[in-house]
Amino acid sequence: MKIKIVFFTFFFILSCATLKDIYPLCVFPENAPFPGGVINKTIKIKSSEISEVNMEGENIYLCPVNKDFWRLLAPISLSSKKNSVNIYHNEKVLLNVPISNKQYRESKITINNLDLVSPPTEYLSRIKKESDLVLATLNIISKRVHSALIMPLPVEGLKSSEFGVKRFINNESKNRHTGLDIASPTGTHIMAPLSGKVVLTGDFYYRGKTIFLDHGAGIISTYSHMSDVFVTNGEIVKKNQIIGKVGQTGRVTGPHLHWQIVLYGIPVDPELFLKPPS
Repeated sequence: MKIKIVFFTFFFILSCATLKDIYPLCVFPENAPFPGGVINKTIKIKSSEISEVNMEGENIYLCPVNKDFWRLLAPISLSSKKNSVNIYHNEKVLLNVPISNKQYRESKITINNLDLVSPPTEYLSRIKKESDLVLATLNIISKRVHSALIMPLPVEGLKSSEFGVKRFINNESKNRHTGLDIASPTGTHIMAPLSGKVVLTGDFYYRGKTIFLDHGAGIISTYSHMSDVFVTNGEIVKKNQIIGKVGQTGRVTGPHLHWQIVLYGIPVDPELFLKPPS
């Protein structure tokens, strides 16, 4: 597997500010080394050698603290069974990060529209095409970067279903919940929690009306089950810009926003991005 190292290029900033000024820009979520979480660590490495750093073949996000120290952000898959992961430099272990166990609750819901639980044969081709399109979109890695990744909730409401929940629909085991559900009345405005580019919109079988925002360097956010979408593909949106309204399209039991944060194609807990490390 080809390893892609993603890091900030601050050449213009360096010409205008001191390294002390730059350090606060690396505002990442707190270190949460468990399945569905993220690794936030500082590593000592010369800038000239940073391209030789990787995490067991997985993409990593790097931000310079100074010429010898870098802040690292990496996702941990919700399905990971590892007890630890290694950060490598020139094939030598630079850092070993223990992975903690995390228990997620179970959720049992009932959906009366059985076509949304076990789709009829005529919908399978559509679902497959949508799944392939979504997978490709969630793996976009662009050059746009943010040094501050802390975000507000994109909509006012009640957190009705957290990330990682083991779901049973009509007593049938389904995929894990890979986002945060925020219950809110239909028509409530949804805001972009971070600036980015609209890379996909559509009305999907399961997700309903959905927006995909590319925040750059492998960070994608999604907004599903909307009633109205106010943005178009290719549009650049600003932080706090209204992008649509809450709805109940797709597979839902009531009006809410399904919000996802995806890092290098791996969904991680959005709530980690709501507050900076203490």
